[in-house]
Amino acid sequence: MVKNKNFLIKLQFFFIFLIPLTPHLSISPNFQLDDIPVILSLIFFVFNFYFKNFDSLYIKECIPFIIFITYISVQNFIINDAFIYSENLRFIFYLTIFVSVLNIKKIEFLDQYFLSLLLFTSIFSILFYFLEYNFGSDSYKYWKIGFNENRWIFTNGRMNGLQSGGPNVFGGLIACLTVYCASKFKNIYKYFVIFLGVLGCFFTYSRASILIIALSLILYLILNKDVVGIITLSVSITICLNFGLIERFSSESETEGIQDRIEMQEASISNISSRSLNDNLFGYGHNNFGIVRSELKSIEEFSDDIRPTGPHNSFLFIILNYGFIGLLLFLNLFLKSLRIFFKQFDVNLLSSNYLFMGSFIALSLTGDFIQNHSISVLFFITLFQSIKLGNK
Repeated sequence: MVKNKNFLIKLQFFFIFLIPLTPHLSISPNFQLDDIPVILSLIFFVFNFYFKNFDSLYIKECIPFIIFITYISVQNFIINDAFIYSENLRFIFYLTIFVSVLNIKKIEFLDQYFLSLLLFTSIFSILFYFLEYNFGSDSYKYWKIGFNENRWIFTNGRMNGLQSGGPNVFGGLIACLTVYCASKFKNIYKYFVIFLGVLGCFFTYSRASILIIALSLILYLILNKDVVGIITLSVSITICLNFGLIERFSSESETEGIQDRIEMQEASISNISSRSLNDNLFGYGHNNFGIVRSELKSIEEFSDDIRPTGPHNSFLFIILNYGFIGLLLFLNLFLKSLRIFFKQFDVNLLSSNYLFMGSFIALSLTGDFIQNHSISVLFFITLFQSIKLGNK
C-alpha cells in the first residue's frame, strides 16, 4: 500500500516537472499541448486525496494564496467581465501543488526530478547547438525549439528549449536548476552538474542567465571553500571564452537587448508615475496592455505585425496588471518563507531552495520570468519546499 501511495505522489509531480519540457503547441483553439501535464497532475492530485495519500488541505497555510486568487479574480471580473481566466487558474494550480508539498512526508525524491530536468535541458542545449538543429516553432511563431540562427559574428546561433518564452527563459531555467543541484548534490555529481549546467546555460547566450549562474556558483563555492568546484567553474568558463563569451557582452551594437529592456522598464516606470490613483491601486487588468521598446499602450493599439511583450521585469508587470494592492498581496505569498530565511540565515543562505529562489527573482528583474508559467512552476515548488522544511 505504501508503495502505491508513493507511486501516485511521484507520478503527480512527474507530470508537473514535464511542464517545462512540453512545447506550447495548439491542439485546438482553447487547448495547448502544455495543458496536458497540468491536467494529468491535477487528476493525480485528486487521486491522492481520494486514496488518502494526502491528509489535509492546510487551509490556514493557504490563506495568502486564497486572498491573492480572490483579488485577481474579482479584479478581472470588474475589468474584463470574466471571473475565470488563465491567471487565476494557474495560481489555483499552484495552490494544489502547495497542498501537495505540505502533505508529502518525504520530499527528497523531488531532488531527483530537479537533477533529471537539469541533465535533459543542458544536454539538449549542448547537443543541438553543435548539430545546429531545431524542431520548428511553437504556437507563438517567434522562437524555434532548439537552434535559432542569427547574424552574430561570434556564433551562428543560440539555443532555445522546449518551454515557451525563448532563449533567455531557457537560459534562466538551466541557471536556476544548476544552482539548485550544485548546492544539493555532493562529490563528483556536484562538479558534473556545474560543468554541464554552465555550458548548457551559455549556449542560450542569455547574458542575465550567464551572470546569475556565474555569480551564484562563485558565492556558493567560495563560502563553502570548495576549491575543486571553483576549478571546475573556471574550466567551464574558459571553454565558454572560445565560443564568444566576451563578445556576447561587448557586442551591444549587434544585439541591442539591454537597451530594449531599459526602454521597456523606463516606459513602465514613467507610466506608473503618471497614471491615475485608481490604476495604480488596482492596475489595468490582465492582458490589457503591451510594451514595445518605449511604447506602453493598449494591446488593441498595436498593429498585428508587432509583437508586444511585458516590461521584462516581473514586479513591474504585476504593478501594471494588478496595481500596488496586487503587488502587496503577491509579496505576501513569500512572507512566511522570508521569515524562515532570516530566522535561520546562516543555514538558509546556501540552501538549495533559497539559492534557486534568489536566482529566479534576480532574473525576474530583467525578464517576465514569474509570468512564464512553463518555468515559474519550479519557482513555486522551491518556495513551498522552503515553507515545509521551515515548519519542521
